[in-house]
Amino acid sequence: MYYIIQPAECSANLARFDGLRYGPQEEGVSLLETYMKTRGDLFGKEVRRRIILGTYVLSHGYVDAYYGKAVLVTSAIKEQFKKIFETVSVIATPTTPAPAFKIGEKTSDPLQMYLSDIFTVAANVTGVPAISIPAGVNSEGLPLDIQFMAPHFGEKTLFTIANLFEKA
Repeated sequence: MYYIIQPAECSANLARFDGLRYGPQEEGVSLLETYMKTRGDLFGKEVRRRIILGTYVLSHGYVDAYYGKAVLVTSAIKEQFKKIFETVSVIATPTTPAPAFKIGEKTSDPLQMYLSDIFTVAANVTGVPAISIPAGVNSEGLPLDIQFMAPHFGEKTLFTIANLFEKA
């Protein structure tokens, strides 16, 4: 559901960055070429990929089939988090499923890049505050991290826990 909503929002929000009204512009010989150069040269591959996916999701015939259903699932997840936070103060998870990877190591595999987001998706979808902090290094010296999530307006709790964790 996140990978339906997020690209749709990306597509809708970045649509204004056409180089005419917002954002820098790459000059072309025609209006179409200016659009193509501006978006082709100034947006990276991943941004363009997400815009295209989001445009597809929001296109006629698919908005109800995909986006509408994803929004309903989001509402259900928010309710589940509300219930969870009635019994716990904080949720701790890894920030990523694996240690940090070396620069450029996974750029050719978008699926692996998307999977790196998996533990941060819950905070993004529910809107609860979250904080990620360093949690040491693995045997190869690559950084590890931990994420804490709290109920809405629980930022003070997050800062306290993060501070205590870092001191420990």
